[in-house]
Amino acid sequence: MKNKFAEQLSLALGRDKTLTQQQIADGTHISPGQLSRLKNGSRNTDPQIRKSLANKINDIWLKYSGARENFGVLSFQNDHRLQGDMFSALMKQREEQRQREKLETEFEEAITVKPRDRTPAQQLVIERYPREYAEEISAEITDLAKKAEYAGISMDKLQEVIDKVNRQNG
Repeated sequence: MKNKFAEQLSLALGRDKTLTQQQIADGTHISPGQLSRLKNGSRNTDPQIRKSLANKINDIWLKYSGARENFGVLSFQNDHRLQGDMFSALMKQREEQRQREKLETEFEEAITVKPRDRTPAQQLVIERYPREYAEEISAEITDLAKKAEYAGISMDKLQEVIDKVNRQNG
């Protein structure tokens, strides 16, 4: 059964016409067999190898798939009912954003309470918020990439912009 990273790796390898799978395997210090197993989802790997593969292939979708897998964050784009229906995806994203904003307010209220005085519900909100926030960032990046793709902006150009922002902001 393929995982999200395996699916994106398979797609990225199909899109990348500049490197052979042997060159990719050599450049990431894995065997071609291991690359094949990662591609078909029969083997999982650690975050460092996912990062190394994404950097070697330089595919924006693979990079964000790896990031989502590293942090356990699922994108709204994983909902198969919404694939291809950007309006439905946008509506779902907006509803999720409203829910996260509500959670953010609860989080901000909870962190103002001294730890020993927090209720179990407040502690749960504090534990849940970072994951929800990371998912928000992932959804925004996915939205940006989809809009750029629709507008005809190459993924290489979008990657340049993202890399520049990352260098500036860390």
